[in-house]
Amino acid sequence: DRVDLNLDDHADELIEAVRRAATTIVLVQAPGAVVMPWRDSVDGILIMFLGGQETGTAWADVLFGDHAPTGRLPLMLPATEADSIPPGLGGSVPYSEGLETSYRSKKFKAAFPFGHGLTYTTFEHSPLVKETCDDVQDCQLRIRTDVKNTGHVAAPTVVQLYLEFPVKAGLPAPFLKAFKKT
Repeated sequence: DRVDLNLDDHADELIEAVRRAATTIVLVQAPGAVVMPWRDSVDGILIMFLGGQETGTAWADVLFGDHAPTGRLPLMLPATEADSIPPGLGGSVPYSEGLETSYRSKKFKAAFPFGHGLTYTTFEHSPLVKETCDDVQDCQLRIRTDVKNTGHVAAPTVVQLYLEFPVKAGLPAPFLKAFKKT
């Protein structure tokens, strides 16, 4: 395991040096959350987690515009090391945060929030509509929105529904309840 969330092999210093000399798009291949102290000084950042044997092809397809990026972050990328749960370095790792991890914790500041993702186009969402769901078993409520691609590039998006309960419920807020890729 990693002892911290910094990029390996002095990569942060390399990125700083390159960005001072040229337009810089940073491709991050990471196993999980990382900190990016240079994030506001580069021209773009793309991140991929455990892409497998076609990683190089996937990067090339996105960089050359053959495929629009469509993913969303499966975790929160912290602004600093202090904005995350410290990694355990021994045989025993305390787990005291309960459900208040990642984006659910109000103690942590995100550089990029859980569910964040950009693409080469824009979308418009209609106002939310509350519907009954008589046609679905064990359904109490259905929320609907229409999504329209308003840009010039064909691409899907991911609609995400977050809920927040009253404080007395004792649940972190907000939390992801549902998502749907268009």
